[in-house]
Amino acid sequence: MKKITLAVCAAMAACMIPGAAVMAEEPLKIEFFQQKSEEGPQKGYQTLIDQFNAENPDVVIEMNTVPDPGTVLTSRISSGDIPVIFSDYPTQTQFRQKVANGYVQDLSSQDFLSNVNESSLEMTKQEDGGYYALPYTRNYVGVYYNKQIFADNGLEIPKTWEEFIAVCDKLKEAGITPLGLHGKDPGRVGHDFQCSLVAWAPDGVEIFEKAAAGETKIEDEPEIRTVFEKMATLLSYANEDALALSDTNCYENFVNGQYAMCITGSYARGTIASIKPDLETGVFPLPNDTYEDTKCLSGIDAAICVSAQASDEEKEAAYRFLSFLAETESAQTFCDYDGAPSCINGVVNDDEGIAPMTEIINAGQTHDWMASTIDNNIITDLYNVVQGFWADKDVDSVLKNLDASIAVTSAQ
Repeated sequence: MKKITLAVCAAMAACMIPGAAVMAEEPLKIEFFQQKSEEGPQKGYQTLIDQFNAENPDVVIEMNTVPDPGTVLTSRISSGDIPVIFSDYPTQTQFRQKVANGYVQDLSSQDFLSNVNESSLEMTKQEDGGYYALPYTRNYVGVYYNKQIFADNGLEIPKTWEEFIAVCDKLKEAGITPLGLHGKDPGRVGHDFQCSLVAWAPDGVEIFEKAAAGETKIEDEPEIRTVFEKMATLLSYANEDALALSDTNCYENFVNGQYAMCITGSYARGTIASIKPDLETGVFPLPNDTYEDTKCLSGIDAAICVSAQASDEEKEAAYRFLSFLAETESAQTFCDYDGAPSCINGVVNDDEGIAPMTEIINAGQTHDWMASTIDNNIITDLYNVVQGFWADKDVDSVLKNLDASIAVTSAQ
């Protein structure tokens, strides 16, 4: 009887082992919540995810992209539903708050950070001296231009405001809309506004900081008045339906030759290329009165983070994925899709068209985004005010409205 019992037990154990093996082989699913909505970076991420998943059968990285991702991420973090891996903006004030509240994992000890170029990494250092994100790309906002249209009209890249206006006048005389703008989304209006602000008022962001702190009024600052006077001039050369256009509509019109130029960010380069791959475009900084006084809006764009509340198993898988992303070959693949300057050592951007932007960035003539020092709630409302200015182009009114907006949002 004893032998029979042992035999039965052995048989049961043998039956159980395959089932256990199947359970052990079930891959760990990891959400990657990323905030880039453009086609180029999404394709780049998905290509790398597919490669990583194929090489790591015990892990499945699943990309999640949603409308209004910043608001969604903030809501999820507040409710305790933090994605294991998420992209964020480590130079922003809101990110520093997430770090202070213990939501973001400290990555300082991770070897993959050694493959990040030093200047980009230092931009992300937090108040405790730690690094809580893998900086992946840098962004910029500039003036994209159609090289063929410029060549056909004997135009060169303008390096001063006077030269820029001369280019616009010559294009207008030739019956070509000089500039394409997209203002349906106040966020995109805000990007153009910040680009203009740092180009034409190098200390403009600091002036808005002081206004938010109650130390000055925008209406009393002549530099800001100059910014909006120039912006009104800029709008006079743009498409009349700017406020009705989404960014995608504007890019389509631009690549089809309806505009000679388009003000937008590095995030658009991959999308523009995907619409018309053979179109030759370039991009240059929106110029100030002199090139030496011109600054380019540029900050850390894609940066990848890990939830501090993830399990040890999830963190280990996340570190593996970030290590894979930080490899030069992986970052090169992403750069080829996205088109933005990479933060990873050894990546080469073969696009000669962005040379004017990389030159000014490498020269240090840059300013980070307003969100690095000003609360996002204040900035969001400023964008709405500027969108109104695009409609009425009333400089006196917009200065008063900006002060009113700051007074309300800074008190909240």
